[in-house]
Amino acid sequence: MQNLFRKKSFSVFLIFTLIFTNFVPVINVAAAETTTDELLISEYVEGSSYNKAIELYNGTGTDVNLANYQLALYSNGGGTAGNTLNLDATLESGEVYVIAHAEAGNEIQSEADLTNSSVVNFNGNDAVALLKDEEVIDVVGDIGNDADFGKDQTLVRHQSIASPSATYNAEDWEVYEQDTFSSLGSHIGGGESPEEPPTDPGDPPTDPEVPQTVSVADARGLSDGTRVEVEGVITVNSNSVSNGNQFTTYIQDETGGINIFKYEQGDLEELEKGTRVKVIGELDTYNGLKEVLPDTIDIIAEGQAIPNAQSLSIKELQGDDAEAFEGELVQVNGYISSIPGSPAGGGYNISFIDEDLNSTTLRVMENALDVSQIEEGKWYDVTAIVSQYNSYQLIPTEQDDFVLAENQPEPPSAAGEYEATVDYVTDGDTIRINETVLGGDRVRFLNMDTPETYAAHNDDPTRNEINENQKKHGDAATAYMKTLIEPGDTVTIKVGEEATDDYGRLLAEVITEDGTNVNLKMVEEGYASTYFIPPFNEEAYPIYQNAVKEAKDAGLGIWNPEDPLLELPFAFRANDDEKGFLRYVGNSNTDKYVVPEKWADVPVEYRVFFSSESEAESYGYTPAGEEEPNEDNLHVQLLSMNDLHGKIDQQYELDPDGDGTFNMYGRMDYTAAAMKERAQENPNTLLVHAGDMIGGSSPVSGLLQDEPTVEIMEEMGFDVGTVGNHEFDEGTDELLRMVNGGEHPEGLGTEGYDGMNFPNLCTNCVYKDGGETVLDPYYIEEVDGEQIGFIGVNTQASADMVMPAGIQDIEFTDEATAVDNAVADLQAEGVEAIVVLAHIPADQDGDGASGEAADLAREVDDAVDVIFAAHNHQVVDGVVDDKLIVQASEYGKAFADVDLEIDRSTGDIVEKEAEVVFVNQDNYTPDPDVTAILDKYSEQIAPIMGEVIGYNATDLTGDYTNDGDHGLGNLIADGMNAAMESDFAMMNGGGIRDDLLAGEVTWGDLYNIQPFGNTLMTLEIKGADLAPIIQAQLSPEYGPDYSISGFHYTWDQETNTVVDVTYPDGSEIDPEETFTLTVNNYMGTSLSDKHRPISELGKNPVMGPTDLDATVDFVRSLESTKENPFEYKAEGRISLATDNPGEGDPNEDPQTPGDDANDDSNDNQENGDGTNTLGNDSGKTPPGNDSSKGGSLLPQTATGIYNLLIAGLVLLVMGAGAGLVVYIRKRNVLRES
Repeated sequence: MQNLFRKKSFSVFLIFTLIFTNFVPVINVAAAETTTDELLISEYVEGSSYNKAIELYNGTGTDVNLANYQLALYSNGGGTAGNTLNLDATLESGEVYVIAHAEAGNEIQSEADLTNSSVVNFNGNDAVALLKDEEVIDVVGDIGNDADFGKDQTLVRHQSIASPSATYNAEDWEVYEQDTFSSLGSHIGGGESPEEPPTDPGDPPTDPEVPQTVSVADARGLSDGTRVEVEGVITVNSNSVSNGNQFTTYIQDETGGINIFKYEQGDLEELEKGTRVKVIGELDTYNGLKEVLPDTIDIIAEGQAIPNAQSLSIKELQGDDAEAFEGELVQVNGYISSIPGSPAGGGYNISFIDEDLNSTTLRVMENALDVSQIEEGKWYDVTAIVSQYNSYQLIPTEQDDFVLAENQPEPPSAAGEYEATVDYVTDGDTIRINETVLGGDRVRFLNMDTPETYAAHNDDPTRNEINENQKKHGDAATAYMKTLIEPGDTVTIKVGEEATDDYGRLLAEVITEDGTNVNLKMVEEGYASTYFIPPFNEEAYPIYQNAVKEAKDAGLGIWNPEDPLLELPFAFRANDDEKGFLRYVGNSNTDKYVVPEKWADVPVEYRVFFSSESEAESYGYTPAGEEEPNEDNLHVQLLSMNDLHGKIDQQYELDPDGDGTFNMYGRMDYTAAAMKERAQENPNTLLVHAGDMIGGSSPVSGLLQDEPTVEIMEEMGFDVGTVGNHEFDEGTDELLRMVNGGEHPEGLGTEGYDGMNFPNLCTNCVYKDGGETVLDPYYIEEVDGEQIGFIGVNTQASADMVMPAGIQDIEFTDEATAVDNAVADLQAEGVEAIVVLAHIPADQDGDGASGEAADLAREVDDAVDVIFAAHNHQVVDGVVDDKLIVQASEYGKAFADVDLEIDRSTGDIVEKEAEVVFVNQDNYTPDPDVTAILDKYSEQIAPIMGEVIGYNATDLTGDYTNDGDHGLGNLIADGMNAAMESDFAMMNGGGIRDDLLAGEVTWGDLYNIQPFGNTLMTLEIKGADLAPIIQAQLSPEYGPDYSISGFHYTWDQETNTVVDVTYPDGSEIDPEETFTLTVNNYMGTSLSDKHRPISELGKNPVMGPTDLDATVDFVRSLESTKENPFEYKAEGRISLATDNPGEGDPNEDPQTPGDDANDDSNDNQENGDGTNTLGNDSGKTPPGNDSSKGGSLLPQTATGIYNLLIAGLVLLVMGAGAGLVVYIRKRNVLRES
C-alpha cells in the first residue's frame, strides 16, 4: 500500500527598525520544523458524517518504523481499548501519517496514508491513543472518562509540544470548528485559517476491495476492516431499533446473527422482519458488538420465515459464553422489579433478573413498544435479540415479545454484597468493574452525586462560568476518587433494593478492602453532595445527610465559600439539557414536599427526590404550603433594629428600591411611628435589637452619654437586646452603668438616669477571672403561654475594636460554643423556640446569607430558629441551614419584621419569614413622644452645637486613604500634630465619621466627624520605625488606612509594600534620630496587627487633649472667615510608586480598607461603623449598600494592553513596508508500507 506524507517548511524574513522608549515588543517566529523526542498525535478530526481522521507526526530527527506502534480506540469512557490498529509503515522525520475513516470525504481521503473504519470511528467522547509496544505513549481524550472533549471539532497540537503524553491536556491543542481540514497533512502548529467545509462524504479515491462471500458465523470470525458479503433474514424492523438518525437492524442465517449498522441511513430503505437480504460491507466492532457497515443492501425475498428463538437462561448470557448467541433471537425468563420513568439515549434500560440473581439489561427502544404496558413486579418470558454494549443485553422489538410467565414465584432480591475488581474510574461517582455483577459492569455510586465532567451542551454564553466551574469541581472529584480506588483493587459492591438505574448501571455503595465506604468518604470530604431517590436505605440516610451537613458547614470541597460549586450536579443537568427540574423534592425534617422548581427551599441535608407527587405521598410526604393554617399555633411578630449608633436625630435621602426616586428616610420619631404601626398588626409583638444601638452617636445623644437614645428605646418599648462592640467604647464599667443606671462619675449625661428597663444579653462576654458572664446569657419571654428564648452574642472581633484598658477584665469567647451552651440551658428549661441576637456580620447571598453570621448558623445547634445579625450594616433576609438570618441596615433607616409561628404542642417554631422595612418619612407621622425627647435634648445641646468655629472653602469627604491622601484626613492629622507639637501624626480612617461640607464649620459638624472623644497621645519613635508602622496599616486589597502629617511615603500597589518614607519635600528622614509621633489612644494601645507596631515601637507616651478638642482648636487657629475660608485638599502626602511626591488628585474617591483582622467591613471599632453619614440630607445610597465606603478595588493599569496594541500596529506597518514572507511548502513523499 502506498502512503502519502506531507511536510511543511517556513521561510520567515522580518525587518524591525522601530524603537520605542516605553516597551520592547518581542515577536516569536515558529521554527521550520518541530523537534520531538517521540512520535505524537498532531491532529484529531471529528467532523460531520464520516469525516474523521488522526494525524501522527515524527519530529525525532530520524525515520521511524511504525511496526512497533498501534492506534487504539477507547469508546464511551472505556478503560480498555475496544479496537486496536497495528501500524506498518516507515514515517520519515519531519513527516506526518494520516489515518482516515474509509468513508471520509475527498478532502480527508486526499491526505490519508491509511483508511480504517474500526479505530477511526470515534465520537467526541472517545479517547484515541498512540501505543508503542502496547503501552500508551500519547492520547487525545481522557481514557476512562466519557465526557465530551472533541465533539464536532478539529484539534491541532500546538507546535511547541515536543513530547507525547499519556495524559490528555486540553491546553496542548488548538480548537477549530467542525470540518476544518486545512492543516491536515502537515504539522504546522495551530492550523491555518479554516476553509470551506467539504461537501457530503464522497466515495474513497480507490476501488473497494472485493468482498468475501461468507456465512454470518464465518463473518463474525473475521477481523475488522474485512469486506464481506453475507445473506440472512431480517429479524427486527429497522425503524423499531433505530434512534431516528442512524440505520440499524439484525440479520440471521442458519449459522448465526449479526448487526447491520450505518451512521446515516442515506439511501438505505427501511427493512421489515422476514425480508431476506444480501449485505455487502466492512466488518467493524463497536463496544464489543460485531457489525457490518453496509455499502449496499439488496432485497432477495420478502415474507420469509423468521428463525425460531432459542430458549436460554440469563446465566447463559453471562461472560464469554454469550458471544455465541450475539445477534440471534432468544427467549429468556426473568423478573422485572421496576421500569425507568424516562428513556435514556433513545431507549429504556430495564433490569432483568433470575431467581439466582443473575441479571442482564433489557434495552427497549422508544419506537419498539409501549413500556407502560409492562407490569412491574412480574416474571416475564421475553423474546429478544442478543446484543452488546460493552456487556451483553437483550433487545425486545415489539409488544408481543413480553409475555407474562405462567409461574409467578416470589420476587428475587438483588440486595446484597458482591466482590469485584476495579477496571477503571470513569468519574467521581462512576466506575467500571472487570467482572459483571447482576449483569452489569458499570457502577453508579449510590446516595451521592458529584459534579459533571462532560462538556456542557447548553452553549448559552452566560453559562460559561457555570460550565467551567462544574467541570473543574468534577475533575477534582474524579482525581480524589482515583486516590481512594485504583484499577485492580478488590472492592465490595453493596447493592440495594433497586439494582440498576435508568442507564443500566449498578446502583451500589463501594467498600474498599480496608473497609472505607467510598461513597460516604466522597461526601465527607466535600467532593459530593448527597442524592437520595426512593427506595433508599433508612439506616444509611441519616449517616450521609449528617456527613453532607458537616462538610458544608466546614466549607470543604464544593462547599468552599471561596470557590463554591455554582450549581449542584442535578441542577446543572437540568439547566444544561434545558429540560428543567423534573423531580419533586421532599424535606425529611418536615415530611413536606415542594414542586421541582422549589428544590432550593429544602436544605441539602434534608433533601429527597421523588419522581412524582404520588410517589412522594406514598412515602408519607404532604405538599408544602398547601395545608390549612393551624389555628392552634401561636403567631408572634418580632420587630428588630441594629446599629442605630445613637443617630436618633439623623435622616437620609435614599433610593432604597433603585427606581431613581429619592426620599427622606430614618430619624427616630419616624422610625418609632413605623414600628408602632407594625406592632398594631399583632398583639403578640416584641421589639428586639442586635447591638451597637449606642456609640459613634450624633451630638444630641453622644454629648449626653447616649442616655437620650436609651430613653427613646424605652419609650418605644424594646423588650430585649444584645451588645455590640460600641457598647464597650468606654469600657465595661460604663456599659454596666448604662445597663443598670446611675450618675456618670464626671457628671455627664442626663439627670436621674436609671438604666435600661429591658434585658441586655451576651453569652460570650465573660470575666477573665472566673468565667462568669458580664451580662445575662439568655432571656425567656412568655407570649400567650408559649416561651421564646433569646440569646445574646457579640463578635469576638470586639476585642480588637475597643481600647484595651477599658476591657482588660473581660474576654469574648467563641461565639458558637457559647450559643450552644445557652441553647442547652434553654432546652433544659423546656424552651424550644430559640432566637439569637447576634452582633455578628452577614451579607445577602442569593436566597441565603454569607459571612460570620452564616457560619454561626451552620455551627450552632439546630434548635436555633432565627439569627438577627448586625455589625456590617447590611440588608439581609436569607436562610442558612434552615435558620433565618435577618439584618436591617443602619441608623434607624429601616427595621426588620419577622413573623413566627409556634406549634403549641411542641413549643417549637414551625414557620418563619422576614421583611426588611425602610422608613420613608412620607408614609408616617412622627411619633410625638419621641419627637418631644429629641426636641428636649436638642435644645439642651444647641449652644454647643451651633458655635461657628471657622469657614471651609470646599466639600471635604474622607475616611480611609486607599491610594492617596484626602483633604479632611490631612486637616485632622495636621490638627493632631499642632496640638501635641509633634514631628509626625497619624489618624485612622475609621475615626473619621462624617464629611465636612463647604461653608460654616460648627462645633457640631466637627463632633459628627470625631464623635468618640478619643484622647491624643504622643510617643517617641526612631526614624526607621515609620516604615513598619505604615506597612502594618496597608491592606493587601484596598491599600492605606491612615491620614498622615509631617512626612510623605510611597507604596507599591503590586507588592503592597512601603517603598520609601521622606519629609514632605522629599528629603531623607534620619533612621536613627528620635522623633515624636501623635496618634489617638485607640491606635496607641490596640494590640491588633494593624496597630500593634505603634505601641511596640513607641516609647514614653504623653497624653493630650481629646481628638475633637484638637481639631476644634486647629480650625480656630486657621482664622478663616466667610470671605477667606481655609482650603484643604489632597496634597500627595501618600503616593503610589508610579506617582511623584506632591502631586495629589482632589477628585480621587477614597476607598474602604475592608475586612482585616481588626476592622469589620463597615465598622471600625474605635470609631464606629465606617459608614459615611452625610448630615441630614445627603447620603444617596441604596439599601444594603448604604454605607458610602463600599470598598472598591484599586484600578488595574492598562499599560499591558496598550503595549500589545502598539506591537500589533508595528507588525502591520512592517508587513506593509518591508514585507513579512511566510512560505509554506508541502511535499508528497511515497513510501512502501
